[in-house]
Amino acid sequence: MSRVRRRIVLYAPGCDPRRPTFYHAMYRDEAAKQAAVSGHAIEVGSIERTSPHVAEWRVSATIEGETVETRYRLLWWDDIVRANWPRTPLSLVRAIIGGSGHALFGGVLRKTYHWSWPAAVGCSMPYFVLCGLLLLCALLPIAGWGLGGWIGFGAGLVAAIGALWIAWRLDKAFSLSWLGRIIDILAMDSQGRLPALEARREEFAGLVAEALADPSCDEVLVAGHSVGSTIAVAIVARSLAAAACSPARLSLLTLGQTNCWLAFFPGAERFRGEIAAVATSDDIDWVDFSAPPDGACFALVDPYTALGDRRIDRANPKLLNAKFHETMAPQLYDKKARDWTALHFQYMRASVAPADYDYFAITAGPSTLADRYRERRSVRDFTRLRSRAMKHVR
Repeated sequence: MSRVRRRIVLYAPGCDPRRPTFYHAMYRDEAAKQAAVSGHAIEVGSIERTSPHVAEWRVSATIEGETVETRYRLLWWDDIVRANWPRTPLSLVRAIIGGSGHALFGGVLRKTYHWSWPAAVGCSMPYFVLCGLLLLCALLPIAGWGLGGWIGFGAGLVAAIGALWIAWRLDKAFSLSWLGRIIDILAMDSQGRLPALEARREEFAGLVAEALADPSCDEVLVAGHSVGSTIAVAIVARSLAAAACSPARLSLLTLGQTNCWLAFFPGAERFRGEIAAVATSDDIDWVDFSAPPDGACFALVDPYTALGDRRIDRANPKLLNAKFHETMAPQLYDKKARDWTALHFQYMRASVAPADYDYFAITAGPSTLADRYRERRSVRDFTRLRSRAMKHVR
């Protein structure tokens, strides 16, 4: 087992318009909580902008009796998200109808349902709720007019306003508009309509190659959360040649991944090829953590298997359950009190008790990603969220 003394982490956040300072504060605060729970000593430095699209902070940690120095680089693409983040009601309607409609009629929803029905619900709900709401708001005043003239028309308008209020409350509870925006961005990306994002991937891949060339580095860990997993996979695929001749080990950590959403779009040929390249490479170690209660991801789904590869002897990715029931407080994990956005971010948060999944031991501890989870078997038999047609696939 190789030990890590110096590590470079390159972290790609999800489709989130919040700035890097949010992620730095979350890492700093959650690291302190985890240190108190697990007996780690973790010192997180201040955030610095080291290039136009990279924010960095240093982490000095003593974990499992060994001291490790980590340079944690946040790969900044929130500016692209904000530039394509609808803010007015009309632009939001247009984005949901366009993006989710493309996912529905392009086969993304059907394929998603086969592999994860919660992800299919998340993909389709913004579209169907919006279409139903628009139809209802149009029909209520018309029906009111037919039943009672102007008085009925007014009552219909009041009922339509009430329906809009209910929809607003649903959006607050389930973040439907957030999901709709994400699907629209993925649809645009699959169609080549986000050249800035493609250029950013190339830039980030260059940073991975640069980190791999650093002779003082023992592990280069590329991590991606949610939609950021698509960026992480792409930049690792473009860095395989550098990984083959690097003294450092290249590791890929995907958390709450949504790779299949992008890969299922008809126009995402290049990304499907990148998934294949990473899944079949011996020059990297890919570990994917997800949790079945997280309905915003493809829980325990191998994206390359979902694309059609049926080999069971591949090492990558190793699919592991984050076991949120071990890391979250019972009152937050309870089904009646669950907040799906909190669940989706739990991968980067501290646990309430020492647990096998420890984001801070992974990113700042003395073991490489592969060594840390060498003894855990990949979960290939979890089929509870699949359609009947895919339950036999491993």
